[in-house]
Amino acid sequence: MSGFQVKRFNWLPRPTALETAQAWRARQQVAREDFEANNSAAWSVLTQAGADLATGMASIAASTAVKRLQDAAQAKNAENAKALDTLA
Repeated sequence: MSGFQVKRFNWLPRPTALETAQAWRARQQVAREDFEANNSAAWSVLTQAGADLATGMASIAASTAVKRLQDAAQAKNAENAKALDTLA
């Protein structure tokens, strides 16, 4: 069995169980913070999209109402002008 040898780096110090646990907790904390940042960004984008939709719909409704009122006023003015022309 001289053809198969396992090379080990025995001269490198192995981390203790405490160091391993601390490293794992640090990686978990970084992953959690990354998730929270991404989640917050997504929430912000979706909230802004909803607000933009509501603002756009309100703007369209307001401009439609103004147009309808202007058209009604123009029709009333035309009707009044026609009535004045028939009296004169």
